[in-house]
Amino acid sequence: MNLVEGFFSKLTRQSLKGIRVNSKEELVERIYKYFEEVNADPVVYHWKYRLEEIDLGEQVQVDTLPLKKSS
Repeated sequence: MNLVEGFFSKLTRQSLKGIRVNSKEELVERIYKYFEEVNADPVVYHWKYRLEEIDLGEQVQVDTLPLKKSS
């Protein structure tokens, strides 16, 4: 899972799961409040791999949906 997916997954689990909001504005406020809380105590991400250890010749597997050709 990449960092962006991880971030939004954590946002959903910690801040949005099970809530009910009365308006889109309230939802936006809750999301921005979460951003403020996360940014108040940031955690530095440390990459676990060294570039020298990564096999650049290895093919990367990408999960994508097949595109429909337009007629």
